[in-house]
Amino acid sequence: MNGCPVGEAVETLRGSLRGPGRAREDLVREVADGLHDAVDAYLDAGFDDNEARRRALSDFGDLRLVARQLQVELTAGYGRRTAARMALAFPGLMLLWDAVWLADPVTTARQAPLVSWLATLVDVLSVGSALGCVLAAIWLSRDARRGVPVDRVTRTVGLLGLCTLVGTGTGSLLLNLLGDATAGQAYGTPLAWAVLVTTCCVAGWVVVSVRRCFALGRVSHRPALGSIA
Repeated sequence: MNGCPVGEAVETLRGSLRGPGRAREDLVREVADGLHDAVDAYLDAGFDDNEARRRALSDFGDLRLVARQLQVELTAGYGRRTAARMALAFPGLMLLWDAVWLADPVTTARQAPLVSWLATLVDVLSVGSALGCVLAAIWLSRDARRGVPVDRVTRTVGLLGLCTLVGTGTGSLLLNLLGDATAGQAYGTPLAWAVLVTTCCVAGWVVVSVRRCFALGRVSHRPALGSIA
């Protein structure tokens, strides 16, 4: 494919896009297949190879515009998938930790009012963020994307993830500091350790996802496409 105008155009397009590797390659492959189909059609119509490639690229339009549209597609797809996963992860972790505390009724019964109020606040934050992620996923869906600022919504998904991670992390730390001395007993069970490991894994994923949402939100409307001859 390299060494010809069509191949060079596809490689330039590939290098300009930012996003998950598999999704990016799928979009580039669709573009390459479309261009090669157009070249084959012109060859079948009797044009020579160079003219067929030139006409195929001309029909395809401005590759900068194509790159911009594909970048929006990549950003929307990543933002939508991330929002959907966060919408499940946040309340899921909340329920898991509730199960840990409910498994120790003595500790639960001794909770001070302030601790109980703070625990409720952490739960509300988790549920509220999940609802926000659901809305973002809907806005970024294929059928509802017209007129939606994909870059801003994707950055908002990242912001929701960041705020939830910081808020719930801080709240959980305060819960342990303010809780009764017997609260540590709840962490001595296999269930608690399993939930703790799960929480750490989810937190790591959220950090990576937040970073990618912010990065894709910045480049979705200005892909770095080089000049195309």
